[in-house]
Amino acid sequence: MAPATAQQQQQTQQLDTVTVTGIRQSIENSINMKRNSDSVVETITAEDIGKLPDVSIAESLSRLPGLAGQRVNGRVQSIAIRGMSPDFSGTLLNGREQTTTGVNRGVEFDQYPAELMSAVVVYKTPDSTLLGQGISGTVDLRTIRPLDVNTRTVALNARAERNSLGDLNHGYGGTGANGARMSASYIDQFADHTVGVALGYAHLDSPGQELHYKAWGFQTDANCLAHHNDWGCNPITGSNPGNAYYMSGFEAATFSRDDKRDGLMGVLEYKPSKDLHSTVDLYYSKFNQTEVMRGLMGSIGDGWGVPGSVFSNVGTTPVGTGSLVTSGTTTMVPNMVVRNDYNKRNDTLKALGWNTEARLGSWTAVADLSYSSAERVESLFETYAGTPAAPTISFSLPTGPAFPTFSSATNFESPTLVALSDPAGWGHMGRQQFTTQNDVMKNARLDFKHELGGIFSQFDVGVNLNKRDKTQNFNVLFATLKNGGTSQLLSQSDVLPSSSLSFVGLPGTLAFDVNAVAAKYYTMTQNLSSGPTGDQSHDFGVHERIVTGFVKADIETQLGSVPIHGNVGVQAVHTKQDSDAFAFDGNGAVIGTIDPGASYTNLLPSLNLTGDIGGDRLLRFGLAREQMRPRIFDMNASSSASVVATGALRGTWSGSGGNPKLKPWLASAVDLSLEQYFGKRSYIAGALFFKKLQTYIYNNTIPYDFTGFINSTPTVPAITTAGTYNTQANGTGGNMRGVELSGVLDGALLTPALDGFGVQANFSYTGSSILANGPDNTAAWQSLPGLSKRVANLQLFYEKYGFSLRISDNYRSDFRGEYTSLFGNTSILRTLAQSTVDVQTSYELQGGPAKGLQFLFQIVNLTNTPDKNVQDGSGFGGNVTAPQEFNQYGRTYLLGLNYKFH
Repeated sequence: MAPATAQQQQQTQQLDTVTVTGIRQSIENSINMKRNSDSVVETITAEDIGKLPDVSIAESLSRLPGLAGQRVNGRVQSIAIRGMSPDFSGTLLNGREQTTTGVNRGVEFDQYPAELMSAVVVYKTPDSTLLGQGISGTVDLRTIRPLDVNTRTVALNARAERNSLGDLNHGYGGTGANGARMSASYIDQFADHTVGVALGYAHLDSPGQELHYKAWGFQTDANCLAHHNDWGCNPITGSNPGNAYYMSGFEAATFSRDDKRDGLMGVLEYKPSKDLHSTVDLYYSKFNQTEVMRGLMGSIGDGWGVPGSVFSNVGTTPVGTGSLVTSGTTTMVPNMVVRNDYNKRNDTLKALGWNTEARLGSWTAVADLSYSSAERVESLFETYAGTPAAPTISFSLPTGPAFPTFSSATNFESPTLVALSDPAGWGHMGRQQFTTQNDVMKNARLDFKHELGGIFSQFDVGVNLNKRDKTQNFNVLFATLKNGGTSQLLSQSDVLPSSSLSFVGLPGTLAFDVNAVAAKYYTMTQNLSSGPTGDQSHDFGVHERIVTGFVKADIETQLGSVPIHGNVGVQAVHTKQDSDAFAFDGNGAVIGTIDPGASYTNLLPSLNLTGDIGGDRLLRFGLAREQMRPRIFDMNASSSASVVATGALRGTWSGSGGNPKLKPWLASAVDLSLEQYFGKRSYIAGALFFKKLQTYIYNNTIPYDFTGFINSTPTVPAITTAGTYNTQANGTGGNMRGVELSGVLDGALLTPALDGFGVQANFSYTGSSILANGPDNTAAWQSLPGLSKRVANLQLFYEKYGFSLRISDNYRSDFRGEYTSLFGNTSILRTLAQSTVDVQTSYELQGGPAKGLQFLFQIVNLTNTPDKNVQDGSGFGGNVTAPQEFNQYGRTYLLGLNYKFH
């Protein structure tokens, strides 16, 4: 199949149905797409998206069988397919691979407005013409084809939005509790229906609020002295006679965010005859995010300062095989930090494609050219302030993820007490980090198709050329006072209304305009840490040149009395990759740049068969070899190396860093699916899958060729270019296996009295033998990132006489997810099981001059479900994990109108 043509023939036909067409019609279209596919797929049509209280495509994808969404800042942003993180899935727009605003390959789906998509297909089994495919699955986002619509259509949508937490930071930075979203779509046809135009625009201005708490860690006196004596652990007294665990530090903060997104879609389609069909499509998105954070953080128990904290009035609670200090008072708290942060991120996505299909006698030629780019410009600015004297803090802590209660006689809101300073001894009074990232992909594809007879109905052969360049630039500035002082009180004119921390028992903290205060009081000086894990390691480029040849034969035959259809084919994928980045010596100093790389070829055969076994039952079988390219940041060439100066390995090399020679994840996959259909709007299905990963990528020490590295210690000459290198490397694999159950029941199938009622439900169980950190790290908690063993969805709906109601419950069990952490780095956290409930109701006028006008009310996150993270692999014994983060985002209310006319 060619992008933007054959892959789209089965999609739903009406862009305007994004916001005005019924739930049941949507379900019928989705079931029809699933039923007619040669592959194992899950589908969404535009009506599904328009009828769900979803911010983006991600929310709707998370409701499909075997898919699970990960919330970032309260909204679903990334999708795990079949228990595997976004690193293992491919994302296409109209059949074409897309660039990303993240540092790796996983797409942030909240960049794509739901209103601009007509359908989404998730391929769980690939065929050889599906390029940019992943191991776990491939998501194809599709826009409308205007010539598939019979008449001119205009659809309008507007909604007001409010967050239930209100305005936590008093509107600073343009944030607030209220927002709005609106969209407009236009479709028309000209020249006797040979020219079609579709235009769509979607605007989002959405508030986000967050109550945030994090425990830095838990330890005992003995543990601190054993591991961190250089931090000044001694003396920490009075904690308990039985060496109980105590919290080393915490942070409590309020976040306010404002997300502004403008998305534009355009399609120009030309089909003068059955022998020529040409389509140009454009997608553009500008996503600007502002984030404000105000809060308090610091150590209350690990004694980073001297003389260190002293506990009194201690209360303990048995937890696991030990006990936890859950209440008490700690004095001489050395380094409480009042934080005021201001962060900005501007993302720009562009995608342009031109597809032309021409019949040339008995052959059909398809040419496709495309361009995709993603730019991210980000600034993270954090400032520090503190009190001159060490405060006293009383606390009451939960034993699991929940908000604690703190109290203190110190007034952290007072501008006469809290001063700009360096209370934690970090060597600066603020830090501003700039990141600029560019990801550009150019693609050219040529297919030739020929109809055949017999078992094989059509033959397809082609080639695809892909060029991708991803670069990132990093800069860090440290803030110090202009007068060279160690502290600076603010003037009254600098002070803004404080932000309440009452959710953890504290009144609030000093608040100010970060940019204005910085301009008035700070000197900003560049300060880049070096080495393979420092700031300069984030400056890199990764470059890929991929040539893919493919051949596919469509199958139309019969096995006995069973009709069989499907396809068989193979891809030959040749890859040439390299990375340019800084090289560091053994002390972390920059000694130059390097640009190592690798080239290789993989063969990826695939087979899809579907048998119609009668009684509206389909049996599907898939067999394939699949690949997914490595994480881009892991391919970063930034590295440190030096010649070993002593011992048996003297004269050989030793180093660490990224690995631009990484090869893809490879897997052999088997799928089996049985589907039973009942009419047009009901079905049940069960699917089994098994994937054997020949290799998995994890941190390891490997033999390495250090050709091109500079010996920074010439007094010890290198006797070889060989040595050992600690890096992300291809290593031992494992298997993924799972079962997926799904179904839709239209109430009218049971009795006419239930006409209008319906249920959608699915459940999946996924297991894995893969050791995410290598065969030498067998701890049970080191599960595969993204893997929730159990994922379930339940949706109840009613739609009749213009009235509709839909309630959705989305559940996923605990998982290890990737989140942005300190200084823009990524970290893995274990998120506990969560269930989120959304509700939508609407009424559409059935007659009169305003016929078709629909009134809509939605609640997102009805139960105010928090994110609860625990300290993976760290706990209180007896398999009891220690709490880490507890974040609440509030409910989102939306009230709006939809209207369509011809």
